[in-house]
Amino acid sequence: MRFPVFLALIFLVCSTRVMAEDPSKPAELAKSDVTFFETYIRPVLVERCYECHSTNAKKVRGKLLLDSKAGLAKGGESGTVIVPGDVEKSRLILALRWTDPDLTMPPKEKLSAKQIEKFEAWIKMGAPDPRVESATASKTIDLKAGRKWWAFQSATEFSAPAVRQSDWVKKKIDAFVLQKLEATRLSPSPPADPRIRIQRVYLDLTGLRPSYEQTEAFVIDPSDRAYAQVVDRLLASPQYGQRWGRYWLDVARYGDDNPTSEATNPPYPYAWRYRDWVIQAMNRDVPYDRFVSLQLAADLMPRVTRGDLVATGFLGIGPVYHKDGRLSKDVIENLYMDDWDERVDVVSRGILGLTVGCARCHDHKFDPISTRDYYALAGVFASTVAAPRPTAEVDPAAEAQFMAAAQRLFYLSYTANLLRNEPGSKPKEARQKVEHTVTELDKIESEIAPLREKYPTLLAYLAKLDRRPAPYDAKPGTRQAPRRRGGRGGATEPIFHSVYDAGLWVDGSDPDFTHLVVKPGTPHDLHVLPGGNVAKPRELVSRGFPAVLAKGDAAFHHGSGRRELAEKIFTDAAPLAARVVVNRVWAWHFGKPLVDTPSDFGAQGGKPTHPELLDDLAARFIANGWSLKWLHREIVLSDTYQQSSRPRADAAKVDSDNKLLWRMNPRRLDIEAYRDCLLQASGNLDTRLRGPSSDLDQTSNTRRTVYARISRSRLNNLLQLYGFPEATMHSPGRETTTSPLQQLFVMNSPFLRSQAVGLADRVAREPDVPAKVRALYRIVLARDPDTRELDLATQYISAATVQDFAHALLGTNEVIYWP
Repeated sequence: MRFPVFLALIFLVCSTRVMAEDPSKPAELAKSDVTFFETYIRPVLVERCYECHSTNAKKVRGKLLLDSKAGLAKGGESGTVIVPGDVEKSRLILALRWTDPDLTMPPKEKLSAKQIEKFEAWIKMGAPDPRVESATASKTIDLKAGRKWWAFQSATEFSAPAVRQSDWVKKKIDAFVLQKLEATRLSPSPPADPRIRIQRVYLDLTGLRPSYEQTEAFVIDPSDRAYAQVVDRLLASPQYGQRWGRYWLDVARYGDDNPTSEATNPPYPYAWRYRDWVIQAMNRDVPYDRFVSLQLAADLMPRVTRGDLVATGFLGIGPVYHKDGRLSKDVIENLYMDDWDERVDVVSRGILGLTVGCARCHDHKFDPISTRDYYALAGVFASTVAAPRPTAEVDPAAEAQFMAAAQRLFYLSYTANLLRNEPGSKPKEARQKVEHTVTELDKIESEIAPLREKYPTLLAYLAKLDRRPAPYDAKPGTRQAPRRRGGRGGATEPIFHSVYDAGLWVDGSDPDFTHLVVKPGTPHDLHVLPGGNVAKPRELVSRGFPAVLAKGDAAFHHGSGRRELAEKIFTDAAPLAARVVVNRVWAWHFGKPLVDTPSDFGAQGGKPTHPELLDDLAARFIANGWSLKWLHREIVLSDTYQQSSRPRADAAKVDSDNKLLWRMNPRRLDIEAYRDCLLQASGNLDTRLRGPSSDLDQTSNTRRTVYARISRSRLNNLLQLYGFPEATMHSPGRETTTSPLQQLFVMNSPFLRSQAVGLADRVAREPDVPAKVRALYRIVLARDPDTRELDLATQYISAATVQDFAHALLGTNEVIYWP
């Protein structure tokens, strides 16, 4: 799509509005409301409020019931607690803020600022509440009926349907799409211009633009053969992994630190090694079933290389919250349950497309998933403990000793220093505990001493974790040296974040301090917790797989069960797992998925617009060895993908949302591709693979955006500005946002001005202004300006500068939007 350059500055202000998507339909809003409530609101109500405000409470405080929609709407003896749409008039929010000393809820510990923000946002949304009955009510789950759900059926390869316009069909995909179009008397759009097609596929597969020379070569020969060669070349390039690895990192909620970074949840200085593994795995086209299995259980699988063990960072760098040992056993157990719940969520929604987390408090209201299923799956993660591993080959026994020692040294050092520095009201008892803990540290130090001779690097690493508190006979003011942490970009020691099989229990036998007990090799099965209440455990549940998906025995019998979980996903649930990832890949190519709820294939999720197409692609994806590169080829070589994105009034009247795919969906580039293309145009882009994360705020940072440091506590402003997802949880997809701040970034940011300077420098040697303009167009847009554009640009530069024009060019729709 071309725009005269004299409108460039106008487009800086309004470009992201020109092609904005239509507002969501009410049904879609309802789904997002349900997701918001189930993700941010219900879990907090369950964990922090139900003890006093549910039908299961020993004594209902203030006659206020929060475990049902009716109870919340009714309020308590003091009146209503929420006014939908009005935050300041909602007494619930006032109570959560603790601004009134007589109105503080929860009374023992205030919610975090982010949790309160979510409740405020929920009230502004109108306080949507999908609950239809008391949280304590239950229903009988009919597994036989549940297994008939469409998403759980075997994936079937279909014959290509007969269509009238058969000459349009290049790939089997096209036949399914055309069948739907012809049924509504629509026709597909003509193929996009060759320049558009090559730009589209370059941006899609690598996140970068083709050069002018590459574009012209394709314009000369835009044949199917030449196009297929371009696709193969792009899939074989290192930049493919940098592009498509980032997509997976959204699913895997990759981050370099924790939501808060306190004593028990410090940053992850080696997280970047997992990110680099994902990029390399994409480039190697590791089959998707193995790609996911390695992330769940590489340490338990046979014949796994040392490099592939890094995949366990998927679990090893998961978000965790601080657990202050002075809190009660119940509170700390709840915090650990939150950690395990997050693992359940990322696996179930991210890989299986099921909201298993909704069954934490009660049987799932809509899907055939019971609380037993939830705690069976959560038990897998209660039996898995995070710990570092060395990048070099190590004797398995020595490595097991190293990992257990690292976890234990970290925790004991935390305990000893906390009690030494903040003894509380019982200093004598605190001192006894400190001395006992130091004795434990001495014992571990003795046990790991044999590592010194063969593995001095490992011993040196453990020594840094062994942080002894100041002796009691030390002079006042003596302080223990702070523990060394990785810099903002990460550390380069030969270590990576991983996990190992060990059960974790919370020990509340000490009335003044809650301890952790970690038992390597011993799994920890969990009790069902009605209402999510750890104080009221019911039956013990063996680790296992959701019964509705299991074929045969659903229980896991070996260690944590992580390897069995991976095997079940890609045997018993293989059709579901294939549908979910095929749908994600389709969405990343077309901007819209076939199932409009990519992480919810359950009853509350959307139905596929093209069910036979989804099934056929999923079946052939499995048959072709779960190869993502095969899937890319099938999609980008299709006529459906190569259509023009121009709007058509006739088709828009019938299908304004383009669900039938009568054209390619125009959409704005994500921030990674946009920033990378700006750097590419200025000649500053650093395309090196691998390495520690780098801060985007550093003006010298010219690496691809996939290598940016992703903070879970304070997301970079630029990423946040363009809808980058929070890394505290799995992200189903990006939300396209439009705000004045985005336009201010384009017009005024030092980063964009810097790229404009670099771009102007690239054309400085051109002999005259028209030559400079042609060179700028070729560099930025991979084409020549037409006569009118050349005249307008020349006039503009006569009153401004080449740098100003370069800046304007970098902000046009032709740069910002997918062609």
